[in-house]
Amino acid sequence: MHEGTILPPRSRALSKHRRRGRWLTVGVPTVLGGTLGFTTFLILGVSSLVGGAGLLAPTLAGLGVTAVIGGGSAFLLRNRRPKRVTLSGSSEELTAGTRAVFVKILHATSQQRRRLFRARRHTRGPLLTPALDRADTLLQRIDGLLASGTLQSRRASDADVLALEGMATRYVPELLDALEETAGILTTVEGDAQRKAMTNLQRIEQQLTTLDGRVARIEDDVVSGVTRTLDVHQEFLRTRFADDEDGPATGR
Repeated sequence: MHEGTILPPRSRALSKHRRRGRWLTVGVPTVLGGTLGFTTFLILGVSSLVGGAGLLAPTLAGLGVTAVIGGGSAFLLRNRRPKRVTLSGSSEELTAGTRAVFVKILHATSQQRRRLFRARRHTRGPLLTPALDRADTLLQRIDGLLASGTLQSRRASDADVLALEGMATRYVPELLDALEETAGILTTVEGDAQRKAMTNLQRIEQQLTTLDGRVARIEDDVVSGVTRTLDVHQEFLRTRFADDEDGPATGR
């Protein structure tokens, strides 16, 4: 596995991945390229007719402008794959056992996020969007937690580390399996079967919410650990500098 950097939990790079809609990735480039191409054709076409030339050159010019502007804007506005988060080798607190578990977690979350990216490309309609968004955010929060020094200092057998490993390698993949199967059913059946599929979709969202709550508790524990460390440092500094200030006064 290549060495790199791991992002902190509050990093903007770990914010929820927002997928651009087709109106932006397809509609805007089509309208923009078509409008500019047609405008080019009109301007050059009128000039050609006035000069006695044909419409072949203006037509080709308009098509060229449409292709360049439309294609360029479509490329810039396309949905990009999420970047893979990798573990840094700089942490001194990370033991070999814990590092192995973290690498396993990062590999799993990277696979599932690519899977989510593909699922979004083939999903039509808003029914599955909340579940996809929740799963994506959950995976990013798991990645973010691995940057915490508090979590990096724990053993591989720690309950929170094992919980994150279970989410990344088993629970989330199983829920995505169920989500993909449910998505296929929703588009092909009607009546009672469709209602049962909707019920399954709700259950998937509920279980993702449960996992989200577990991650939130781990995040709270990490923040509380940092708070306790700062409290200890603050008390030490207060006592240390108070002693320095009292020393000269006592000697005079």
